[in-house]
Amino acid sequence: MKNREVTLTLRQVSRFQVVQSALEGRHTNAQAAGALSLSVRQVQRLKRRVEREGPAGVIHGNKGHPPANKTDPQVKERILQLAEGPYEEYNFSHLADTLEDDHGLTISDETLRLWLRPLGHGGKPYRRKKKHYLRRKRRDREGKMLFLDGSPHRWFGEDHGPTCLLLSSDDATGKPLWGKFQPQENRDGCFEVCYQLFKRFGLPGAFYLDRGSQFTTTRRGGSRYEVKSDQEDTHFERAMKDLGVALIFANSPQARGRGERLNGSFQGRLVNELKLHGIENCEEATRYLNRTFIPRYAKRFAVEPADPEPAWRPLAEGLDLRSVLCAKFERTVGNDNTISFQGVAYQLYPPKTVHHLAKAKVEVQQHFDGSLRIVHPRYGVIQSKRFSL
Repeated sequence: MKNREVTLTLRQVSRFQVVQSALEGRHTNAQAAGALSLSVRQVQRLKRRVEREGPAGVIHGNKGHPPANKTDPQVKERILQLAEGPYEEYNFSHLADTLEDDHGLTISDETLRLWLRPLGHGGKPYRRKKKHYLRRKRRDREGKMLFLDGSPHRWFGEDHGPTCLLLSSDDATGKPLWGKFQPQENRDGCFEVCYQLFKRFGLPGAFYLDRGSQFTTTRRGGSRYEVKSDQEDTHFERAMKDLGVALIFANSPQARGRGERLNGSFQGRLVNELKLHGIENCEEATRYLNRTFIPRYAKRFAVEPADPEPAWRPLAEGLDLRSVLCAKFERTVGNDNTISFQGVAYQLYPPKTVHHLAKAKVEVQQHFDGSLRIVHPRYGVIQSKRFSL
């Protein structure tokens, strides 16, 4: 059973690596739970399954089966008709009681809330009480949690306009790790910083981020009772889930105080050094930052972590980071073996084993350096030629 051959997705491979690391004692159950966005009990169950079944243990047992508690579609339709008809003014709890008492339909008020709020029904919005936050301790191991943030500033002096420094640093040691200068903070710049980080150090346990649109969905509905949660993952969230890297989002700049203070320290030191060396463009500044300034700064200001054992996870063997750290879009191939992407048509050349790719679903990978790759789920990378529409 343990040695049976299975095929895992990239996300399942990352999950298996984290669980295996916990089994070997290199990570605690709590650390593995944070990386996988699971509870400690779920991680304990996964460990037992992996011990019994090997890599197949990370595949969910319900895969391919409908949920056992799924509500019958006809029952759901009847409930929605009642909720939009005679019980339109009822709140969720009152409606649940009435449906059970008068119609014999047992449904929880939470399920009703999930069904009806997107349709414009609901009670008063819930207001959370304000919390009092205490000073947060550093993580105990290097690589356990990183900051990634953009710092707009006049890095090249007052005679130049603002430029953004994308910088990642480690919470446990306070060390800056890698950074990049560019005109403004965006998704592709963050992907490039992650690419350089992961190639050099491995995969961290988590990122502590602000709520920038390149990291998480910031769109909200306009209706008073419309669901206020993220509807789908951003490209950055999807990539980190595939790699098993947890994302922690701060509600204020003060919550990420160490990362913010590091940016302030850079603004006080790095500007002068760039001016001293006559550096006035992003490419030269990025090179100087990573080759000279960061190593010297880390040697001077880094602190020793409480636990000297690093928490970095090695990359999976054969993993192509560029195929993960990118924006992904689905396209349907036309009858003339072409697809359209961002106003440009691409002629696809089918592999030798097939005559055409018409009607096939392909994935367009937009990499952080601006290049594109078109991937078919069965045939892999597809050769293409670009021409204007």
